[in-house]
Amino acid sequence: MIVVKLMGGLGNQLFQYAFGRCLATQWNTDLVLDLDFLLDRTERENFVYREFDLDLFNLKPYHFFDNSIKSKVYKKSIFKKPILEFKEQGFNFTKLPNNYKKRDLYIDGYWQSFKYFEEIATELKMELKFKNPLTENQSKLSEKIKITNSVCVNFRRTDFVTIPSAIQTHGVPSLEYYYKAIELVKNKVGEDIEIFVFSDDVDWCKTHFKLDEPIHFVSHELYKGDRFSAYLQLMTLCKHFIIPNSTFGWWAAWLADNNDKLVVTPEQWFIDKKLQSQTQDLRPIEWITI
Repeated sequence: MIVVKLMGGLGNQLFQYAFGRCLATQWNTDLVLDLDFLLDRTERENFVYREFDLDLFNLKPYHFFDNSIKSKVYKKSIFKKPILEFKEQGFNFTKLPNNYKKRDLYIDGYWQSFKYFEEIATELKMELKFKNPLTENQSKLSEKIKITNSVCVNFRRTDFVTIPSAIQTHGVPSLEYYYKAIELVKNKVGEDIEIFVFSDDVDWCKTHFKLDEPIHFVSHELYKGDRFSAYLQLMTLCKHFIIPNSTFGWWAAWLADNNDKLVVTPEQWFIDKKLQSQTQDLRPIEWITI
């Protein structure tokens, strides 16, 4: 079996799931999701508590790391490790050691690289279909997105600008980054574009993000859906993408079906210099960084 420790929001959970699913597929074994840390509500300073979000998709069968499975795993000798653990040491892509392969394995990390699941990329995109249908209003917006030369512009703010630890680790791209990215997109795909702004702080975007191009600010009230699943689904329908240093935006761009999509990302994914030095495997090679 492959046991995956889940932590973080939807974007992080998708990276963790994708790596676990890849291993389980390659080894023809069961995938088991460990929610203990994710749902633990022990008080933590500067911490954003999350919920299990993978049930928003029509995923292949999986199991939860519940007491029935734990009892089978941990009833081996106390003098031996009951299950091998592969713990992430950094954000660089790391190959699984040969002696770990085709063994019961517990994986603990964020696994933020397409390389951890590129061997099942086509299959994974087929699997990650949204469970909830779009509402009437959401469907109308989806048609607008489909018939225009739509550019998804995603702003990540909230915890990245209010929690000290997040500010010191992540930070947010400047408005200058977004304006440069818009010009780059126009130079690559033409002037006739329409901008669709998706953000966890739409009001801030309306006040500060000004363009001459047609722009649609996608509000939460009508469009976010259950745990922002409709928001993500609408984002994936766009033709091109300008994303921040956010795994939510990363997955919107990666899941999009447009074969000619242009994806622009900030070069600085982390303010933390050590983490930033480990991001060379984060993006597919065709994505553009500025």
